[in-house]
Amino acid sequence: MEHFESDLMNLSKALLSSNDISGLMTFLNSDDLSFIQVERVNIILKNDHDASPILYFFDQEKDLQCYQYNQNSFLLHSIVNDGCTHRIQGEALYFSYPQLIEHPAYSNVDNYCKVPLISACKQLGSIEFINVELKDDGYSEKQFKLFTNMITSMVEHIIEHELASNIAQQISDERNNFQMLVDVTNAVISRSTKKELITSLLKFLYQHFSMSDLSIIQTHDGHYGQHSCSYSHGKIDYRCHFFSNDDVIKDAVENNKSVVLSAKTIQQLSLDNNVPFFPLAVKSACVVPMVFRNSTIGYICYMQREDKPYPPQDVELFLQIAARVALAMHSLKVHEAISKTIPTTDYINIEESYMDHAIFDDIISQSEVMNKVLDQVAMVADCDSTVLVLGESGTGKELIAQAIHKLSRRSNTRMVKMNCAAVPAGLFESELFGHERGAFTGAISQRVGRFEQAHKGTLFLDEIGDMPLELQPKLLRALQESEIERVGKNQLISVDVRIVVATNANLLSMVESKAFRGDLYYRLNVFPIKIPPLRERPEDIPLLVKHFTRVISKKMGKDITAIAAETLDTLSNFPWPGNVRELRNFIERSVILTRGHVLSAPIDELVTASSVNSQNNIINSKPILAATENIFDRNAVISALRESNGIIAGPRGAAVKLNVKRTTLLSRMQKMGIKSHDYLAEINKSHSE
Repeated sequence: MEHFESDLMNLSKALLSSNDISGLMTFLNSDDLSFIQVERVNIILKNDHDASPILYFFDQEKDLQCYQYNQNSFLLHSIVNDGCTHRIQGEALYFSYPQLIEHPAYSNVDNYCKVPLISACKQLGSIEFINVELKDDGYSEKQFKLFTNMITSMVEHIIEHELASNIAQQISDERNNFQMLVDVTNAVISRSTKKELITSLLKFLYQHFSMSDLSIIQTHDGHYGQHSCSYSHGKIDYRCHFFSNDDVIKDAVENNKSVVLSAKTIQQLSLDNNVPFFPLAVKSACVVPMVFRNSTIGYICYMQREDKPYPPQDVELFLQIAARVALAMHSLKVHEAISKTIPTTDYINIEESYMDHAIFDDIISQSEVMNKVLDQVAMVADCDSTVLVLGESGTGKELIAQAIHKLSRRSNTRMVKMNCAAVPAGLFESELFGHERGAFTGAISQRVGRFEQAHKGTLFLDEIGDMPLELQPKLLRALQESEIERVGKNQLISVDVRIVVATNANLLSMVESKAFRGDLYYRLNVFPIKIPPLRERPEDIPLLVKHFTRVISKKMGKDITAIAAETLDTLSNFPWPGNVRELRNFIERSVILTRGHVLSAPIDELVTASSVNSQNNIINSKPILAATENIFDRNAVISALRESNGIIAGPRGAAVKLNVKRTTLLSRMQKMGIKSHDYLAEINKSHSE
């Protein structure tokens, strides 16, 4: 009796001090109980979610373990799920349930007793006594029953306490998440550019999640633009990336679901440039869609520098953050649309969002014609087909060749360049194929040619039209057979090279005049890409002006932050016969002349140059307008239509007079609201009068 009262007192103290199952299990398996002689005690509680039993027991090392039963494991111990009291000898227990022999909770059982824990007609679970010793009398049985009732009350108390704690924690988490969503909304909603938005978002995520890397992915004319930020040592590194292979984020694109990427997947992606970009330090990532009004406007890629899982609650929070960012992106788009309709101010900030249109950090464009070029680049990059890049001098043919290489399977190898116009005819073969020592006078050592240097990579031959005619058959053979011969060595060398060539010459005319071999031309002309001149994409000029001003002024140590709106309009309307190269050189000259914060551009030089070019062209061909004249001037287009009687195509058409393609003229007329038949009707009317 004394032991029993002592045990009840100890149990009451435990009831007041223990608020979890671990404390209860420690008390029941301790030596503080003297009334009940038991080797060990297990507790089985029912899960709140699906009512499946959970077994709590101490292993041989006295560590608390948790075993979750399921539908398939009920047969392991079927009596756990009923509400009856069971007393079984160890041999009978193992005979009925042979699987228990291997279970650590039921080792060395001589006798087994299970008592249900029932409170207010609700079964909470049961308690198992392993190797218990009780006197065989009614008084001991009553004491044992009272003891189990006390344990039932304690278990009910623990369950209610855990439930209250969980509810309090859930309320606290919801309050914290709500405040976090308010903070992230404030962080992104007032940003005026995409770069500012993503930078502000990364600072927020770094503060709350210690996240150092982030990117926003958006679709654009069949490919993806990815704007990434990395935070390291107090500095933010911002870069742009272009890709078209979206296999790794397919579930996010097609089903609007979050996609988690492991370190292994990210490592495999690092071998290909035509996929989403991940910094080297990133080991895991989570891509979630940005949805605004049931429309997906892009994807956020959250990145971690550790290979660890993303908890479901974090992914859910990332989705809610993405929804706020989607709202900010929509507001930014509306702001940009409204800004275009507002009269321009006297000065324009060069830090405006031109980087949103940067591809590979090199190509900057927002024009429709250049987007078609980039689509062609994305289509041909994965192939090993020969690419012929056509375009006027200074249009950026080498940049397009670099883009093809970066998106190809050979991106991890070299891209070897050779300017055919800069190599003397006598050294051309040696430069291209290499030579042996003593092959000719001055060959004092062996030389590896460009083909061998580009093995497994890409060979870019610029100004291919200047290649000597007598060497063209050797180049043709190398392309067809993938074999070369060094000068002075009669031995074939196998090479695996992807060829990209460029020229500003009309190769077909050269073929007709026998200045270029026809068979080589058709071998090179597998996939031609024509880069439009700058005058056919004037909407790109403001972006390029801002980019060149920012880069060159930073290089020269000057702080140029703005450009006059009138100056920018003049630059946008100038034809730039030297294309992007001429524009860059002009901006460099302007930066040199600038003393303050506003770009000082020598506009008078452009007017003079335009006048000289126009006069020279008029002398050469008076009926046709100068190629460098501003063909996008409305009066010039109308004048050409009147002179052509409203005819656009043909030798006497307006397109010929303006020295542009028929399709280009039609596109510009549509934007200007000019219709050719209006001027044809005007001429007919004047004749009738």
